[in-house]
Amino acid sequence: MTLRAIRFVVALTVVVAAGLLVTALTDVSQASGTPNSGEVVSSSPSQEARERINRIRRNEFFYQSFGRNDPFRTLVGGEYQPLSGAELVDLNTARLVGIMWGSDDRFGLVEDGDGFGYILRVGDRVRNGRVSAIRTEQLTARITLYGITNTVLLKIERTEG
Repeated sequence: MTLRAIRFVVALTVVVAAGLLVTALTDVSQASGTPNSGEVVSSSPSQEARERINRIRRNEFFYQSFGRNDPFRTLVGGEYQPLSGAELVDLNTARLVGIMWGSDDRFGLVEDGDGFGYILRVGDRVRNGRVSAIRTEQLTARITLYGITNTVLLKIERTEG
């Protein structure tokens, strides 16, 4: 054997021995911390990550809210109340104020007789019916009263001035 090959074998032997020593020390330290010290415990990166996560989960965090607002309180209190027919816009007394559209959506801006504004899209409910179409200057709805279906057409009112 050449001198270079001998040096390589010696260096490789030292590295392997050091690796075995580190592994043995790690196994002994892990085995001493576990109740079953007879088992050989190997540690993989995923097991180490799991152990770190479990240590973090064991931490308990407390928020001292005395004299402060509670950030975990719900912002909106009360029960959800669905709209009834009386709260829907009545298109018989409403007027179309504007139409807005984009590449994906189109909706009509409607004002009822009391001055309340509504945003309506195709398929939205109105009193006794639904919005069926929205075009550039008109909104169409199908209204059913007493079993008779009618089409209501609202056009944008142009005001001068």
